[in-house]
Amino acid sequence: MEKRKEKEEIMEYLLLFEQFILEEKKPKGGLDKWFKEKWVDISKTNADGTHPPCGRDDADKGSYPKCRKVRVAARMTDKEKKASTRRKRKVEKEGSKGSGRKPNYAK
Repeated sequence: MEKRKEKEEIMEYLLLFEQFILEEKKPKGGLDKWFKEKWVDISKTNADGTHPPCGRDDADKGSYPKCRKVRVAARMTDKEKKASTRRKRKVEKEGSKGSGRKPNYAK
């Protein structure tokens, strides 16, 4: 009878441990996922046709980058990229009247 209880306790412990391991392997969403993704600036193009990583060195100069995930940018046509950048620049231009330079989000 004691051996049976011992086996049940061990089985219960193993099930809990297995559940813990499975929970650890689940992909985490939110910011964890967001930071691991690669983002590129679709408003610029390198000499080889790829896009540079998103961001800029000097935040006081120039326009804000139009960032997209690599896999999203790869599916966009050149015309879609230009239109998206154009919408963002238009919103930036309208938003700069007295409100200061802040990033603007355009779809």
